[in-house]
Amino acid sequence: MTRSRDGHKSRLTALVIDVLAEHYEESVRFWAEALGAEQPRKPRPGQRYTTISGGADGLTVLIQRVERDPGVHLDIETDSVPAEVDRLEAAGARRKRKVKSWWVLEDPSGMAFCVVRPQNPRELSKRRPWPPLAKD
Repeated sequence: MTRSRDGHKSRLTALVIDVLAEHYEESVRFWAEALGAEQPRKPRPGQRYTTISGGADGLTVLIQRVERDPGVHLDIETDSVPAEVDRLEAAGARRKRKVKSWWVLEDPSGMAFCVVRPQNPRELSKRRPWPPLAKD
């Protein structure tokens, strides 16, 4: 396990609604309406994500096309993915898999969530840094 660098920051950045491909367009329309947001353009063929703008103050709502396991998950953005993964592991999370530049973790109950690179750097910069993990 690597150790946290001094001063990394993180914040809850997105609520991601995972929907099966056959329900993608309908779900984009539904969630925009349900959240009182503007209707986004019709998704392009093969488009994986659609942002629902104006649906949740300070939180991005994404509709994600998935092949299996529809549901909802959270994204935590950070300026140091390795340090944040270590911090969350120390709190009880488990690594599930690495995907490109981010990690899918599980909380103690098995619920998956993602640790991602900065998505909203201005908001992330307002956070106080986490203290480094204690050395063994």
